[in-house]
Amino acid sequence: MRVIGIDAGATKTAAVAETLEGPGMDRIRTGPSAIVGMPDARALAVLRDIVDQLAPRREDLAHVAIGLSGVDFPEEHPEQHRRVAEAIGVPRDRLLLVNDSLVALAGAATTDRATLVQHGTEVTMAWRARVGEECVFDSVGIADCFDLRLKTVPLVARMLDGRTPATPLKDQVLAHCGVDAKAFARWVIRDPGAKDQILKIGPVVFAAWRDGDTAAVQLVDAAVDDYVTATVAMADRLGPGAFQACFGGGTIDQGGAALLATIGERLSRRRSDATLASPARSPEDGALILARRAANLAAVG
Repeated sequence: MRVIGIDAGATKTAAVAETLEGPGMDRIRTGPSAIVGMPDARALAVLRDIVDQLAPRREDLAHVAIGLSGVDFPEEHPEQHRRVAEAIGVPRDRLLLVNDSLVALAGAATTDRATLVQHGTEVTMAWRARVGEECVFDSVGIADCFDLRLKTVPLVARMLDGRTPATPLKDQVLAHCGVDAKAFARWVIRDPGAKDQILKIGPVVFAAWRDGDTAAVQLVDAAVDDYVTATVAMADRLGPGAFQACFGGGTIDQGGAALLATIGERLSRRRSDATLASPARSPEDGALILARRAANLAAVG
């Protein structure tokens, strides 16, 4: 009998499968499958294809756990769960469908009491007081976690029009975008490739930050403050006591050890009981953990 864990996001879908006995793993990485409201045909096709590859015989499938970006509101969950189960061809009682932040936390943390801020293409945050009780924190991003990549654009625009003193970061960003100063505004608004290029701007900002560029320092400081503030808000839900504070994802990883050290130093000022950690495992591995847990509970039941 196999279990499958799937992390289904806005830029990629990653999956892992293994037998309940544990030896050997199969992994798949493919295109996005995030949803808004009810799952559409494209997202369902991605998920179905993954399960087809990892468990072509559905009778050999003990459980599937999917962390799906867009599973946000309790009133939508029953219908989302029904449609996904039907599309991938498994009974509803063999499918665990949760928000993607929960599988990320399950993979990242190694202790009961834990928080997670994961900033990749998007931001996911979650916390738990004990294993099996993972909770989402601002899954829809309505509180607007500071994204230094997106905030770089208006900062450079203000440098160009004189509202903010220019630093070397201005020319470095223009070179990254492949445009000159006069074309910057039009490029941001009209170029179909601008969004993807802006989302790749992190290494430019972090390199300038390490060089002491004042504008880059401003951006990174604001991002660190917001990561820490979110972590403290989640820790307040845990109450007093030691906890593991996990930080990861592509954007945070681009800052390297220096960024993690800065986060850790600032967090320690506000929560001395926090232990800084990078994610121990991937989100899809977290989904596999949840799938195994669900399969074992079903067997006991």
